[in-house]
Amino acid sequence: MNPKEYLTNKMFCPIPWTGFQYIGSTGNVLNCIRSQRPIGNLHNNSIHEILAENIETKQNMLDSKPGLGCNVCYDLEKDKKSYDIISDRVFYLKELKGTPLTTYDDIKNFDLTTVDIRWSNSCNFGCTYCGPEYSSTLAKEFKIKQINPPKERVEELKKFVFDNAHKLKHVYLAGGEPLLMKENEELLKLLLKVNPNVNLRVNTNLSKTGTPVFDLICQFKNVHWIISIDELDKQFEFVRYGSKWDDFVDNLTKIKQTEHKVSFNMLYHLLNFRSLFECVDWLKSQGWHDNSFIIGPILGPDWHDVRHLPDVRLNEIKEILETRIQDSKYLLKESYQSLLNHISEPFTKNLENSLKEFDIRFSKRKTNSIKEVFPELYE
Repeated sequence: MNPKEYLTNKMFCPIPWTGFQYIGSTGNVLNCIRSQRPIGNLHNNSIHEILAENIETKQNMLDSKPGLGCNVCYDLEKDKKSYDIISDRVFYLKELKGTPLTTYDDIKNFDLTTVDIRWSNSCNFGCTYCGPEYSSTLAKEFKIKQINPPKERVEELKKFVFDNAHKLKHVYLAGGEPLLMKENEELLKLLLKVNPNVNLRVNTNLSKTGTPVFDLICQFKNVHWIISIDELDKQFEFVRYGSKWDDFVDNLTKIKQTEHKVSFNMLYHLLNFRSLFECVDWLKSQGWHDNSFIIGPILGPDWHDVRHLPDVRLNEIKEILETRIQDSKYLLKESYQSLLNHISEPFTKNLENSLKEFDIRFSKRKTNSIKEVFPELYE
């Protein structure tokens, strides 16, 4: 592969040759966070076997064909010409640009330079749109018992990552809640010794900053905090069940005092169809700029989809988005455009079922009722 092909092949992504995502609560191994298709599972095979068999997507990409399960990135890039795009494919093209291009010449090649390790579903929140595979709080609430992959395969994966820690260019810590995972503490201690200049991305609910993992992260120079927030105050506490708004604000102040990069990971859904815009405006009033926002429409569970709203409401949202697109720049502008594209797509509405699902899921929680917190949904 030559430099021109690296940049012009719109189907190509470096990740299948250089990294993987591991979801410990299920054992699934995927190419990356955006992928819609596991490439294997530690319940069935070792990490080495899984990576060795991941050749079909590589061959497709070299042939300028779509990678399997990679449609999310392709959809985000559709009709875009610039590289200021909310796409993991484009992100990793930039992040891993120093990798020798000969790495991509053979579908059998693999050189671990980036990882997204979610050791478990350990999390102190039960967010409304999350699931038990990413939240131990929800697993307990739903009475779902986690069946872990064989211990020896998990240890083999851990050894594989730790043995390559010295050459990792990028490490993505997510969860669950990564600031609460003891395995991250062990990995970060090792990285400080052998690879202190590694690029760290940390996707966090920012509920706990007094942890060993947080303290270790603050010792690194190249850190990108990705903070989850979609609403403000009482709505924030409802959607992020288990959270406290005042604690979040205090912890955000601590992050702002660092010299690290900060982005806000925001999901647009039925509950925040209006309040998301208020949240963006509040964050901007705190000094955060237009390139700090990564906003996308929720893709599941289906009953959270904003397109269940009546057409009259969606038309109002379209007008809001069109105005904000004109008044915004960079990633925020791209985010608003992705939301507009989403709500403009055909969709089978069933708002009544969504409201029923909300009532079933949240009626047992010790919190204000959904009608009190989100009255505009019931107008």
